[in-house]
Amino acid sequence: MISFRWNNIDFDLTNIGGGVLANEDVPRHAHAKNSIEFHYILDGRGVLETDTAKYTLEKNSFFITGEGFYHSQKSDRNFPMRDVFFTLQAKQIKKGNAYSDTLMSTPFYIDANTDTSLAELALEEYKNRLPDFASAVTGIIIKLLSDTVRKLLPETFTDIDIADGLNERRFIIIEMAFLYDNNITLSKLSEQIGVCERQTQRLLKKYYSKSFREIKREFSNSDKNKQINQNDL
Repeated sequence: MISFRWNNIDFDLTNIGGGVLANEDVPRHAHAKNSIEFHYILDGRGVLETDTAKYTLEKNSFFITGEGFYHSQKSDRNFPMRDVFFTLQAKQIKKGNAYSDTLMSTPFYIDANTDTSLAELALEEYKNRLPDFASAVTGIIIKLLSDTVRKLLPETFTDIDIADGLNERRFIIIEMAFLYDNNITLSKLSEQIGVCERQTQRLLKKYYSKSFREIKREFSNSDKNKQINQNDL
């Protein structure tokens, strides 16, 4: 097992593998608490199915699945997928910063156009087990984590001294909650960012100039439009 620290969180690399999914499918499953899995499609074609949608997987597709997020994969028998995947288990997430908080609070993300070469190199290093392979694998995975978080962060996010940027960390948590939790409530959001409901409303006014109800309505409408577009594919 390979262990490393990234943005104040200690991780164990609990699984890494890949290959051609020619005659078998990945059944519906979810991952354990504080774990997250990364999937890179190198070649072929298939379908990713979650409890709410289906997504086409092709070369350069990339997706992550966090704790408790159910999903399954089916490979095209005529053009089977070849993939690389790895699973990380976080040992302690309470001391994370804005970057690691963003990653660990994201239950699901998918991107149709990602460079998969680094993931393939990480698997190659792991399999060959040349001298100091653990350091090589760790360095590659850390780069992949940073690349992933750059995709997840809001465009307005700026690189600041995040160790002391408490409100900036709260901003990330707020953003992820509205994006991925359809059942988010003011009380639940307040608990996540560690302030009372009144203070949460003040922070929302500061970052969005809107109330909790107004922001939730906007994100809800945005999700509906995304679902409609996805169904048209």
